[in-house]
Amino acid sequence: MATSNQTKRKRATGTRKPTSRRGEGWQAEKSAMTRKAILDAAVTCFVERGYARTTTALIAEYAGVSRGAMMHHFPSRLAVIHAVVAYLHDMRIAEYTGLMTGIEDPDAELSRDVIRRSVEAAWEYVNLPSFVAYQELLAAARTDPELDQVIAKVEKDFERQFLNTARTSFPHWSNIKEIEAAHDLVHCTMRGMALSHMVNKRQQRTRRIIDLLTDELEDIYSSVQKSN
Repeated sequence: MATSNQTKRKRATGTRKPTSRRGEGWQAEKSAMTRKAILDAAVTCFVERGYARTTTALIAEYAGVSRGAMMHHFPSRLAVIHAVVAYLHDMRIAEYTGLMTGIEDPDAELSRDVIRRSVEAAWEYVNLPSFVAYQELLAAARTDPELDQVIAKVEKDFERQFLNTARTSFPHWSNIKEIEAAHDLVHCTMRGMALSHMVNKRQQRTRRIIDLLTDELEDIYSSVQKSN
């Protein structure tokens, strides 16, 4: 009888430990899911409502979480902003890399079609929600010293990784200065066009500018090839 009771106690003890581990794992997973939901909601708020009108209460509402849960993860609006800037930083790098990877075949000759696809991918990139949300933060940072400090910490790293992605994605552009110039030309033009399109979307103008950028990049690449 004693042996039977001891066996039962061992079985009971043995079953409690895995349950505890599963419980702790689930709580950690749930916490991570809640945090991501809040950050995704903040990005959506920036896109749909703008930075100035985005409050912690609004983010909690969009995320579908209680104010208590919101405060548990982010005790202040500034804490949310810090986290969102870092979140958008990683998201934007991953999205740009995903769009640019595989466009150019290093074993084939660089063609006009490949150049145009890269320009079209850059245009697709500046129309993603992450880009729109980040532009809201950049615009607000001009008159918000706290936000400006947060943005400044990641902006240099973003530009560095952005350019490294371009170098890796387009190995035919062996001249570093030329690829930097080409990259800046496309990135600045697309960013300006994206901001312009927020007010007035003109598809014909978009196609014309994409054609002009393709022509310019093709000329830059041809001149580099001739000089080598």
